[in-house]
Amino acid sequence: MRSAWDATSPPAEGWTPVTLPDSWTARWPGFDGVVWYRLRWNEPADIVPPRPTGLMIEYINMAGAVYLNGSLIGGDSGLVEPLSRSWNLPRYWTLDAPLLRPGANELLVRVSGLAPYQPSLGAVTIGEPQAVRALYREANFTRRTMQTLGIGLTLGMGVLYGMFWLFRRKEVPYGWFSLFSLLWVLFSYNNVAVSPWPFASTEAFQRLNHLAMFASAGCFLMFALTYCEIANRKAHRAALAFMAAGLATLVLSPSSVQAPLRDATVLVTMATYFAGIGLIMRNAIQSRRTEAAVLSLCLLVPIAAGVHDALLFFEWLPTGIYYAAMSASATMLGIAFTLTWRMVKGMRLVENFNVELQQRVTQATHELAEGLRRQHEAELEQTRLAERLSLVRDLHDGLGMTLSSHINTLGNRVGAQDGVALWALREVNDDLRLIIESSAFDDTDDLAERLAPLRHRCTRLLEAADIECRWTIEGLHGCRLGGKRVLDFLRVVQEGLANVIKHSSATQVSIRIEARQGELSLSIRDNGRGFANDSATPAGMGLSNMQARASRLRGTLEIHPGATGTVLTLRCPIDVSMAV
Repeated sequence: MRSAWDATSPPAEGWTPVTLPDSWTARWPGFDGVVWYRLRWNEPADIVPPRPTGLMIEYINMAGAVYLNGSLIGGDSGLVEPLSRSWNLPRYWTLDAPLLRPGANELLVRVSGLAPYQPSLGAVTIGEPQAVRALYREANFTRRTMQTLGIGLTLGMGVLYGMFWLFRRKEVPYGWFSLFSLLWVLFSYNNVAVSPWPFASTEAFQRLNHLAMFASAGCFLMFALTYCEIANRKAHRAALAFMAAGLATLVLSPSSVQAPLRDATVLVTMATYFAGIGLIMRNAIQSRRTEAAVLSLCLLVPIAAGVHDALLFFEWLPTGIYYAAMSASATMLGIAFTLTWRMVKGMRLVENFNVELQQRVTQATHELAEGLRRQHEAELEQTRLAERLSLVRDLHDGLGMTLSSHINTLGNRVGAQDGVALWALREVNDDLRLIIESSAFDDTDDLAERLAPLRHRCTRLLEAADIECRWTIEGLHGCRLGGKRVLDFLRVVQEGLANVIKHSSATQVSIRIEARQGELSLSIRDNGRGFANDSATPAGMGLSNMQARASRLRGTLEIHPGATGTVLTLRCPIDVSMAV
């Protein structure tokens, strides 16, 4: 039964039978005011006084007062604007004598409501006190306790991650998540508020509630864009522009369009929220990251809750409980897990980076020390090489000129004694040439490189003596001998070819030098008549010198004269020298 705002008792006539829960918007569209609900039942007349009876009213939307047999037993303080908010507040009473009578009893519920906000009366339960009280506790836990816990959890995470963002502004998802959480708290406060404070009207309170709802969905969309690392600036700007336009529409819209605007806001908010969820789920599928998969699973709960609440809001489902605020806890926990996982991964990365940095510093220090050591050795080697070159120039300009002069002088004389002296001077001169030619090399040069100057000089001498020569060199690339050993080897080559020129009367000579399996071999084969092996002759003295050098090389020297020529062979270990 309808009545005016100031009515304190129901009209006597005009009652209409209804089934609870009941919403009067379909029966009286656009009606703002008071509607009376009357419930009658009988207590046993033979039980005096009547037994206590439990009474529970699931909710009163928006505010109300309850009368039993004409006496007020409870109600809200704001029965006119600003209306109290009892739409999600279950109530319980234990009815007893003298208010409860044997026989007929009458319960009147005065409901004050506004048409845009689904004015209605929830289910009323009358029965045994213990059973009804259990139903009340269950309803109160669902409608009040869980809502309050969800708001507290969301508020705590919003503040916590907001502080994280304040201290680390680069983590933009933290900031959007914090703003989303705080706005969601403001929206969810509607589920536990008992008055429109600090506003003076229900409309102002509801307008703020719709603003918070739409803004929280916009912030969630921005969180999804930044979390999924979508760097498209146009997408970010479009989302922000969309959010600004929606907020401006809600703020500036007149009161006359609040009902249709509220319905549109709910639909747009759901679409925005589901768009953000879709981005996160797509990212989880593409990235296959554990934290993204966990977040996607958690977001399935608010999807189901959102669809349920939308159907309930548009009255396509029977009156029930809104689950969006409670399901938000799953969203918050999923996002909190994801962001915490991300933070822990970052911390581990920093820890590993510190360890890796220390290892790299140690390695760089070692490499620097090694580089300085090599540089110092190179500088010492350069100094020694410079001194060696200076000494070689002095030998060439001084001793070399003196030897050449004496050799020319003795060469013009005739006599055995002069021949021995001439041979000795030529030996010294050849050694000096070999030393001068080798002075430009160090121990790191291949044997082939150090052999080249001697090969060139000996080839010219052989050709000048009308002796055809053929060189065969194999396996010397990367073959290195120490400074003294390589000089001994080159002297053996030089002395062997000198004997061919001076004593064999040969017309052909072949020289083969080969390094294989850790052994260095030399073979000099000519077609001459051989030479004397008498130590008293220059040739004999040359052979003695070659034997001594072969011994220092830890090798064997063999000479095999024959009718068709002479073969000189030298075999020695390469030792510490093979480095390819």
